[in-house]
Parts: sequence; structure tokens; C-alpha cells
Amino acid sequence: MSENYEYFVDAVPTVDDLYSEDRPSSMWRRLGDQWEYLSLVDWSWHNVKDTNVKYPPVLEGLKPITAERAAELESDRQGWVRYWAYHTSERTWRAGNGPTTVVRRRNSPEDRLDETFMRNDAWKRDTAIFEFYDARASNPPHLVEISPDEAEQLLQELRGVTGATEL
Repeated sequence: MSENYEYFVDAVPTVDDLYSEDRPSSMWRRLGDQWEYLSLVDWSWHNVKDTNVKYPPVLEGLKPITAERAAELESDRQGWVRYWAYHTSERTWRAGNGPTTVVRRRNSPEDRLDETFMRNDAWKRDTAIFEFYDARASNPPHLVEISPDEAEQLLQELRGVTGATEL
């Protein structure tokens, strides 16, 4: 971390209350008029002008943080990822049936990565999270938010896989 940068987090409240100052949706830094963001895709800093992120964030929507806090957030990759236990429907969940897999979201400025842990023991892009939050879906899955440790444990129980949540 450079002491010359100003650091910010995006913690604007959302309908689903997924983000807060403690668990923001993105992190930005500024040096003069040059803006960079921490990519949650490749875990490195990218200058806005060199990417498909066309515009810097609106400063009014950001919360300033210290360089020390920025270093903490950058080093905690799991803190940026949301995990859910996936149930095929709310009805099956209410009936006491267990989840069938795990889904996760990384909401990076350049891309939103919604993934499901599939039968081939790999994370693949999927629409399960969108369907859960979309009021128009006729038969959405039911998701229950879980911690990264719970996601790891659940995948070990369901698939016998360890290390599936490592980033």
C-alpha cells in the first residue's frame, strides 16, 4: 500500500443488504485524478482508464478508509465473497431437505461473478443468485447465506472436496 493514495470503499446500501463499510462491494484508490480499483477477478489493482470500467466512481457514494484498513481488506480475499447454500426451492428447504451445492458472488467493478459449484467439482458461472433475488422468477432456488468456512465444510460433506473455496 502506498501512503500517497487515498483509499475508499463502496458500501452503498442495496435492496438485499449485502454490503456495508465492514464488508464493502468494492475498493478504490486515487492518486491525484487517477482512479484504480481492486479487481476481485484477478486480485490486483487496475487503472480505470485502462479497463472496461469506463468511469471512476462517484465520490459521494464512497467511504474513505485508511491505508491500513485498505491493506486489511486487500489481504482478506474471502471477505469480498458471498456464499449461499443452494436449495432447489423454498418448498424443499421448508420441508427440511438439505442444500445440494454452494453458490457464490464476487461483485468486482469490471464484472459480477456469480458461480455455482457444479457436479464436475468446479465453479461455473450461473444465474442462481440472480434468480433468487429476481421477483419475476417463477421457480427460483432458495439460498441461505453461509460463511466461507461453512461453504467449505458443506462442499466437503456434499462432494468430498477440500479447498473448493480457496481464491
